[in-house]
Amino acid sequence: MLKSPAIRYLGLFLILTVALFSVLATPWAERLFVGPFTRGLVHACAFLIGLFDHRVVADAAILRFTDGHGAVQVLAGCNAVEVCALLTAAILAFPGKIKYGLIGAVAGVFALQAINLLRIISLLYLSRGSQEVFEFFHNYVWDAMIGLEGLLIFFFWTRWQARREAADRVVEEAAA
Repeated sequence: MLKSPAIRYLGLFLILTVALFSVLATPWAERLFVGPFTRGLVHACAFLIGLFDHRVVADAAILRFTDGHGAVQVLAGCNAVEVCALLTAAILAFPGKIKYGLIGAVAGVFALQAINLLRIISLLYLSRGSQEVFEFFHNYVWDAMIGLEGLLIFFFWTRWQARREAADRVVEEAAA
């Protein structure tokens, strides 16, 4: 049963997922990583918005309009750290060269966070309008989109990794 690649993958994925989430759940991870990361995300959003709209400021984990009409607070579940942890576990558990796994995990986290910046910014602007529309996008649309992006990144990475490893084999055979 352990000879099955699928069972080995699922087992390693579960171990890595539990390990990553266990670390993220510790108070020191919150204090040293999650909190500062979340505040950095809010400040990155304020910087990006500031290139076009000077009415927005970052205050710790809160992104708000200076006129008081609209704000978002980025909490632990809104920083996409959990989705990044799942994606990292999925990529690192996948069979193949660890080098390609590390490249995929880093690139995937950057891609997820780029979309998350757009998510936070769009929610800030939605917060100026209807509370129902904001809640719908916050609770349903963007949550689904971030999860879907994680899956798409994983699938694209598996294809990229397969092509890289095939190219590596061709190079090795030509050198032999």
